[in-house]
Amino acid sequence: MTQSIPRLPALGLVVALAALVLAALPSAASASDKDCADFASQRAAQIFFLKHGGPQRDPHRLDGDDDGVACEDNPCPCYYKKRLPRSAPRVLAWRELVVFPPTASPPA
Repeated sequence: MTQSIPRLPALGLVVALAALVLAALPSAASASDKDCADFASQRAAQIFFLKHGGPQRDPHRLDGDDDGVACEDNPCPCYYKKRLPRSAPRVLAWRELVVFPPTASPPA
């Protein structure tokens, strides 16, 4: 009669090894984590910080002293406000600046 190896302990060993391998892999969150060195200026870091939940949330830990300003040691241009800047005014195309005479007379 042949002796069979119990399958339950072997299966447990495989599961434990798989869990260790998965735990050693970097998570998606840590792979996309931003640091102050990732930004050319303080302004770029502050705008990224505000777009991603700052100052209420700081998932990238860009505001080391919790004052609502990210990456204060980065070079300027700087932006210290705690809300996103208004979008730049719309630039008109040259066609929008030219006034053409009406082709028909206005209705009476």
